[in-house]
Amino acid sequence: MCTLDFDTWFADHLGERPEEVTRLLDDKTAVRFLIAWSLLEPKCFGGFARGKDLPSHCQRLTDGGFDPGPLNPIIKHFHSRYQCEERHLDLMRGNTKPDIKPLLEKSLDELSNCEKVFLIVSVIFRYRNNIFHGLKSVESWPQYERQIKYCVQIMQSLITHATEREKSV
Repeated sequence: MCTLDFDTWFADHLGERPEEVTRLLDDKTAVRFLIAWSLLEPKCFGGFARGKDLPSHCQRLTDGGFDPGPLNPIIKHFHSRYQCEERHLDLMRGNTKPDIKPLLEKSLDELSNCEKVFLIVSVIFRYRNNIFHGLKSVESWPQYERQIKYCVQIMQSLITHATEREKSV
């Protein structure tokens, strides 16, 4: 039986300093990301998200009526942000999937709705992997607050769409 308090246990599990984990858990943005991801994965990805499956999930979302239009300011932000090769490499952290490079080579106006959804879902997926797999240290999270908040907004839209679609079936 584990007798450590949660923050100490979680810090040990992540290989981080306890004070950094406590700061993270006190940060509503980070906690909201973690909660939203735990709802998104079963609602939109059939229980477990894998990079290779994202294109089919995004196609299913857009075929099911998900309209990324209201998210255009966020899509524009991420499309613009990852034009910078250094930021793109930092996002990908040596991974090749999901590959958003072809989408970044197009203008935003050239992207189909499905491609827009794939772009933003891929960004969320990479943030999730970078966070959960320790590629971004806990102490670095605050510098990505704006991007994490955008990810949460996108997840809220996707979860709401999936929930409403389930109710209508």
